[in-house]
Amino acid sequence: MIPYKTVLNFFLAVTLIGIIAMPVTVQSKTYFVSPSGDDTNSGTTINKPLSSITGAIAQATAGDTVYLLPGTYKEIINVVDKKGMPEKAICIFGYSNKTDDYPVIDGGAVKPLLDGSNDWIYIKNSEWIEVAKIKFKDGWTNPIKVNNSSYISFDSCVFRGGKRVITVEGASSHHILVENCYWDQGGEYLWRIEKDSVGVEAWLSMHHVNMGYFNGSLIDFSGTGGSIVIRKNKIVNAFNGIRYRGVKGCDSNVEIYDNDISNIRDNDFEPEYYTYNLFIYHNYSHNIHRTLSVDNVEGGNIYYFGNVITLDNDLWTEKICTSFGKVYGKDRLLSFPLYVFNNSFYGAAAAYKMDAGSAVNFKHYNNAYYFTLHDGFVINKWDQTDGFDYDISNKPWPENIVNNKQEIHGKICDIKFTDPGKRDLTLQPGSKGIDAGKIIKLKELDWTQSYIGKAPDVGAYENGKPVDGPAFRFMIPPQGKISYKEKPRLVKDVIYGNKVILYFSDRIDPLSVKNNFVELYKGGEKLSITSVSFSNDNYQMNVEANSIPASGELSVSFKTMPKGINGETATYWASVIKIFRK
Repeated sequence: MIPYKTVLNFFLAVTLIGIIAMPVTVQSKTYFVSPSGDDTNSGTTINKPLSSITGAIAQATAGDTVYLLPGTYKEIINVVDKKGMPEKAICIFGYSNKTDDYPVIDGGAVKPLLDGSNDWIYIKNSEWIEVAKIKFKDGWTNPIKVNNSSYISFDSCVFRGGKRVITVEGASSHHILVENCYWDQGGEYLWRIEKDSVGVEAWLSMHHVNMGYFNGSLIDFSGTGGSIVIRKNKIVNAFNGIRYRGVKGCDSNVEIYDNDISNIRDNDFEPEYYTYNLFIYHNYSHNIHRTLSVDNVEGGNIYYFGNVITLDNDLWTEKICTSFGKVYGKDRLLSFPLYVFNNSFYGAAAAYKMDAGSAVNFKHYNNAYYFTLHDGFVINKWDQTDGFDYDISNKPWPENIVNNKQEIHGKICDIKFTDPGKRDLTLQPGSKGIDAGKIIKLKELDWTQSYIGKAPDVGAYENGKPVDGPAFRFMIPPQGKISYKEKPRLVKDVIYGNKVILYFSDRIDPLSVKNNFVELYKGGEKLSITSVSFSNDNYQMNVEANSIPASGELSVSFKTMPKGINGETATYWASVIKIFRK
């Protein structure tokens, strides 16, 4: 994520009593805050900082930045009725790029609380706000509250403590980004504790008894406009990783990818009640009680692919990690499919627990399993809308798989992961998983799986690299009441020969694209673009260049932002590609 701290230039031409005003340049402002500052200072220079974070934010307008100097702050950051603008957010940043020198927001909680208000940030009725490079500690119970606010970003922050770290509420809340953050909820204690102080088993106590103050997650949202992006975070020693309680018709369009999650006492991915258009991919999960829990959930179109799940081979992990996932319904059932394809699993746990009702619309293909202890799958009830095929397991298929004529193309063998002890689940040369998969096709996303060789590989990797998957598309949920139109944003990029393919969350209007409107850079070198075209119902922009260097990071810049078919101007917000700044 790149800060939107650009200079706003405009010219004011006013004729007043025959005098024409000269052009005026207005620049974005910078404010500094320090625990040793003084609110009688201007705060506009680093040598004369303010002492109040909220006071500095009150002065900031679109494009301005509030820098927090190193030190500890015991202040709730209030962001109320603050309006940044597209590409000109109001930024609240730690001044230092060194993690050890990040400013610290101290919530003051001396111990975890079942119901407390030791808060860090309160954001209400605001938009286009960025928070970055700040440490937060001792906050409970829901220390960051986002209410009826949109385009809110948290980047490169460190969180310690908290039940539900970021709580998002309100139908007008949408487009929330959490990336590059680190969260340790309870330290090694939370991962290792066996019983609470009165002898109740730890998982039960954390779930809904004496230690229920741990039963939360990095982010929790309910009744919102959705469009949540959670990526590139590291989560350790927590009860849940990412969980939300969806309301029917709301809380849709969720992307969870490239996260590293370990030592989780319950689930690392847990939609509850309702979800729609949920993408979970390219995550690395280690030592999880259950990695994916879809339990009594309505909605659907869940895409779970390219994930790697591993468990340590020790007695403690074997005891508390019972299955890779839980999928079933009783009071609430999925109306649209749960696609679980091209994932890799290694460890002592079972595969999926499917009982206490029925798992419906469960589509399970191209997954690779190596069970170090358990016999494999636990499927106590079968639904005819489910489908299993082209998977590989080192343990035999259960009766419900065989009797329902599933896994016709599946294999029972050692798939030969490269080095599971080091969490490397790529395939060894000669693995029976190479070129052994099914070509996945998803009509609703106009997507057909790409591969190298005769067929896709089985597992989370294709030819040694993370498996390709469908690009995210914004979808209005059935019976949903979305209060906004999607601003098209960059959600995926692929380099193919001399072509860069850019995928947008919503359709681009080709008539809004002007000559030379896009610039691409590779490793800082500007590419010579020869043509720009659109395909895939205008979700896909194809940019051809004379040549593209093999190394270097890809970045993009639009001279004129394109517009969507819906009339909304595209945005850099949450772009998967670095935004080029001179």
